[in-house]
Amino acid sequence: MKRPVVVSVFKPTKITSYDIIRKSKRLLGSLGERKVKIGHFGTLDPFASGLMLVGLHGASRLNNYIHEDLSKTYLAIGKLGVDTPTGDLTVAPSKIDDSSHLQNIIAKFTNEFLQEKLQEFVGEYWQAPHVYSAAKFQGKPLHKWAREGHEIKKEPVRRVIHKIDLVKFSFPYFIFRCEVSSGTYIRSLFSDIAKELGSCGALVSLVREKIGSVGVEDTFRFNKHSAEDLYTIGNIPFTEILPYAQISLPEDRAKAFLNGLPVLTFQTQLKKEGTLPGKFWIFKDGESFPIGLAQCKDERYHVLINFPH
Repeated sequence: MKRPVVVSVFKPTKITSYDIIRKSKRLLGSLGERKVKIGHFGTLDPFASGLMLVGLHGASRLNNYIHEDLSKTYLAIGKLGVDTPTGDLTVAPSKIDDSSHLQNIIAKFTNEFLQEKLQEFVGEYWQAPHVYSAAKFQGKPLHKWAREGHEIKKEPVRRVIHKIDLVKFSFPYFIFRCEVSSGTYIRSLFSDIAKELGSCGALVSLVREKIGSVGVEDTFRFNKHSAEDLYTIGNIPFTEILPYAQISLPEDRAKAFLNGLPVLTFQTQLKKEGTLPGKFWIFKDGESFPIGLAQCKDERYHVLINFPH
């Protein structure tokens, strides 16, 4: 069994996240690997481009931890005074704001004022997925339902805006960067920002720049790199992605862990590492190879995921 691999991939616009999986499977097939377990850690809408993380050889089992626990950073360009059914300018406008407030007031807002307004969104933020988003209903993305004439509305859920900054305001264009919790829809966020300013707005473009500490700079690109590059360019050990403490196990305990058995805590490590109930840990074997994730409770490390090798 090959070791789990996480690869950072660049997704262009106008294709789906699953298209990235299909492309990856074809590349691996060209290398003679036709039964590779593969999945991605969080979708990007077809409208958006940027960083995606793809898990190979069982690494996709880490999805709940990478997708849910790591923040996402986006660079967005929005246009004020226009609204569309999709929240972006890939379709014709459904509403145009021609009010004097937009032209005479909003157009003259200073960068300092707009930055202050953006800070009102920092913190807890309740948001319903956009009807043209990749969120799913009955296993199918909402944007597919919407294009078939069925607008599925979901209840608002709690999200967190960690950081949001104005990059440039050149009326009517509004460029901003935000770091948000997983599942936050930037088109809906910009629509809310525009409403707060007294108008409406839709995105011109959206790029995901970071997932946690992983940036979009050194990503695998299908139009540039070869199949062999999939294992080198953008290949990131999951131990560098997940912000969990790490413990190396003696051989006997590593074997027990790989067999799915809970491992007794080490009192010295408990004291040194400050282990808390419910905290996640990355376990390594004696050769410093990561063999899985554990959760500490009842003075035992319980197996969450293990990677036999």
